[in-house]
Amino acid sequence: MTWDDFRDRLGRTLPGVTDRCFLIISAADGGGYVQFAGTADALSAEAAGPEFVTGTAAHSTDDPAMAAAGWTAPSRSTPNWSTALELPALTSEFAALAQRCVTALRNAHHVTDPETLTYQAWREPEVQPAGLTWAPERFAELDPGENPLLLPSLGLEPQAA
Repeated sequence: MTWDDFRDRLGRTLPGVTDRCFLIISAADGGGYVQFAGTADALSAEAAGPEFVTGTAAHSTDDPAMAAAGWTAPSRSTPNWSTALELPALTSEFAALAQRCVTALRNAHHVTDPETLTYQAWREPEVQPAGLTWAPERFAELDPGENPLLLPSLGLEPQAA
């Protein structure tokens, strides 16, 4: 798989990272990651900040490639590079986010081949909203979540449990 293939696959997968879904794509050698958290109205993305990456993948908070790609630099309160996509989003916006992730993994984290990436994904169980009282039978209607959440469209191997 080329980086362009990975970018396209990621761009097609991201619309499925919806409310209560989480996705972490990481280099097999621990050299960096991108992660996503879906809510009802946004898809948040982060790329490993300097304190979470070692060796040749380490980069600083003033990395020009990351800034040029549209990532917000890490800070004391947010130690990772970050960006968010308001939902609903256009296909082109998901594609742009996927390209930002390629920049992070390839250019900043120095992952040489997307074939070395793995992923972990899950969907959290639905919970009773705070402040509401439900009859016991209503709980059976809640989504139990899914772990692992398989995303074959990524073309990557899921991380071993």
